[in-house]
Amino acid sequence: MSGPLPLPQAPDRPGFRASFDQLRQAQKTRKGVPLYLLYVNRPAGRAVAAALRSTRVAPNHVTWAGAVLTYGSLVWLALWAQPEPAAALAGLLLAAGYVLDSADGQLARLQGSSSAYGEWLDHLLDNGRITVMHIAAFCFLARTTDYDVVLLALGCGVFLLASSVIFFGGMLFDQLARNARTDPGPGAGSDGGSGPAADAKPDADRRLFIRSVVMLPADYGITCLAFLAVPEPSVFLTVYLILAAAHVVLGAAFVRHWRSKLLRLR
Repeated sequence: MSGPLPLPQAPDRPGFRASFDQLRQAQKTRKGVPLYLLYVNRPAGRAVAAALRSTRVAPNHVTWAGAVLTYGSLVWLALWAQPEPAAALAGLLLAAGYVLDSADGQLARLQGSSSAYGEWLDHLLDNGRITVMHIAAFCFLARTTDYDVVLLALGCGVFLLASSVIFFGGMLFDQLARNARTDPGPGAGSDGGSGPAADAKPDADRRLFIRSVVMLPADYGITCLAFLAVPEPSVFLTVYLILAAAHVVLGAAFVRHWRSKLLRLR
């Protein structure tokens, strides 16, 4: 996946609107981006970053704040939450943590404070949340329902495995593809004018949108929203297993796609 475009020039004293527009114009590629991340999480993170640009809040502060929301809500869900309306707060906190996960990198770009440590910390915490999320789901269901714990462990384990394959496989594939630089990417060589490339743009946009819709079940944000259903464990488990199955199917498709691409790299 290619990175974000360079930030356009900002006014001498950029406010919220100017900062927000800067980020919107230099947003990362839409290719392969699920619908929720594209239209909900990125814009929400952009708004947070724009609001914090002129403050003393650093990107790593935002990263840690997101981790507190994410890990704190999952530990509470695993150990103490009960199947009652208040438990839906876990889903809201997870979604808020996901917004901050998008905001930290955008804030770093606005403040010109991107660093190797910040990127490493972000990925380290992302790694942990995948594991902790599915352990928390298992602990909550094992504590509050009479479902067979072996079957629960199997379902949560399969979801964890598929999520890990998608996250780490995709991240490593992107790194290897960037290093090889064998693919000029979509739109390379096009001047944006009239002609076949311009005529094909609506079709390309339509394909990107369809792909974003297909990718939606694999979006971490949708998994976060599934936790809104924990007050009704049977409903939560049904949604959880549907998402697990979607991750397995999409993960298998990704592995096949990545293998095909990597075998052509030099």
